[in-house]
Amino acid sequence: MKKDKTKMASRELLTREQIMEYLQIGHSTLSKLMRLKAFPYIKLERKVLFRKEDIDKFLESKIIK
Repeated sequence: MKKDKTKMASRELLTREQIMEYLQIGHSTLSKLMRLKAFPYIKLERKVLFRKEDIDKFLESKIIK
């Protein structure tokens, strides 16, 4: 069965470290955004993951027009 690349990209999961690099922010800023529930995240026991599509939507919402 052939996988749809669009569906795979939308399911891309990133770690805290990858998100900090992607957004060019530090640990305390990421923690603050998580406390404020700025974007959804997945918590699997002690591991925290973020969907790239959620982060991109968050960034889109911050564009000043």
